[in-house]
Amino acid sequence: MANANAAFGFRPINRDGSAYSGGTVRCVVPSTATAATFIGDPVILDTDGSIDGYQAVAQAATTNPVYGVVTAFEADPDNLSDQYRKALTKRFCQVVRAGSETFFEVQSDDDTTALAETGVGLNATYLIGTGSTQYGVSAAVLDSNTAAVTSSLDLQIHALVDRADNLLSGTGSDNKNAIVTFNDNQSKNFRTGV
Repeated sequence: MANANAAFGFRPINRDGSAYSGGTVRCVVPSTATAATFIGDPVILDTDGSIDGYQAVAQAATTNPVYGVVTAFEADPDNLSDQYRKALTKRFCQVVRAGSETFFEVQSDDDTTALAETGVGLNATYLIGTGSTQYGVSAAVLDSNTAAVTSSLDLQIHALVDRADNLLSGTGSDNKNAIVTFNDNQSKNFRTGV
């Protein structure tokens, strides 16, 4: 049975060698940010700085140093059914910071070059897609074509997820889930703020 193509963005799984316990920081996506944002999307520090005393963030693009990953959105009193942040609307969210000690699970894409077991230890980039407006979940994936030793790539691949529903080789082994950290993050000490 092939791996399901069901992208979910980045899901925090481990921090400082311990199971991830849900620690986040409250942030705000300002109304000036043009991209819709979803749970599991990587975010960067926004040039608006702070709004209402909270750090402003916006959806990251490939090659951006990442501040963290959205784990939840607070209820929008104007539209309680929205599970994601619509473009050009202010929305508070919870973000897990993407320091080098935070590990994330992410699905690889279903490109012609499936992520191989030999990809563990390499670096790669990620792709941002349009998330689910119904479920609010990100479509970000690891770009399996980019796995290389290049130090400037976005992610470090630490392992493939060892789980029965994650086919690692053979026909249908695209869309593998991998464990990664962000190679360049805005949580580094002495990084200049925005």
